[in-house]
Amino acid sequence: MQLKSPCYVELLNLNNFGRLVCALERTPMPAFSLVLNQQFVFAVQTDFIEGRPVIYFVKSEETKYGQYMAYRITGVTEEVAVVDSVVNPSFIYTPIINVDKFPATLTRKARINKKSGYITIRLRDLSSLAKVAAYKTIYDEPPLPLLMFKENNKFVVGSAISLIESDTISYFYYLVLDEEPTDPFLRYSSQKVEQPSFSNRIGEHGYIYLKLIKLASSHPLVKIYG
Repeated sequence: MQLKSPCYVELLNLNNFGRLVCALERTPMPAFSLVLNQQFVFAVQTDFIEGRPVIYFVKSEETKYGQYMAYRITGVTEEVAVVDSVVNPSFIYTPIINVDKFPATLTRKARINKKSGYITIRLRDLSSLAKVAAYKTIYDEPPLPLLMFKENNKFVVGSAISLIESDTISYFYYLVLDEEPTDPFLRYSSQKVEQPSFSNRIGEHGYIYLKLIKLASSHPLVKIYG
């Protein structure tokens, strides 16, 4: 099987990376640490599109390899740290896989035209986006992350999904917002007559929470309409 060069997507900062791999997950996603284009980064693969891995990464200021990434949110305070041992049960931990060398194909960014990326579907309201991202919670699975980026002076929030497991086509359902959300989670309820709202805490009973992950720039696989 021939490897295809991945599509690398940069996240805004380490908090967004820690939230992506740890927050609201039944099993946190293992993170990889590696040197990419002479820059130390943390990375995680979340998807495949046209046979190419989609890898989200964040540049790191760490000067040494760590063993675990620790994440917790207490009240409205979110913490992410790179540590060498699992000692504090108030944190969620995910292992860091320290990579010495990737195959050359995996260290090269794929040149992908947005037209060959996700099939994009623009939604009418935040409630529709929340229902798309939260549908797996019916089966006691974690909700899909929401990705946010700015393009053409517009704030885009959306989620990548294949609604049928055997479907080889990936869709990106999105919404264009007038203002940038400042809180890291979206609060949604199917049992209350109220619109979803962004929140900086996740502990209130009766709600489904979706994590919001901010990208460093526009998404290279997403072409928005209008």
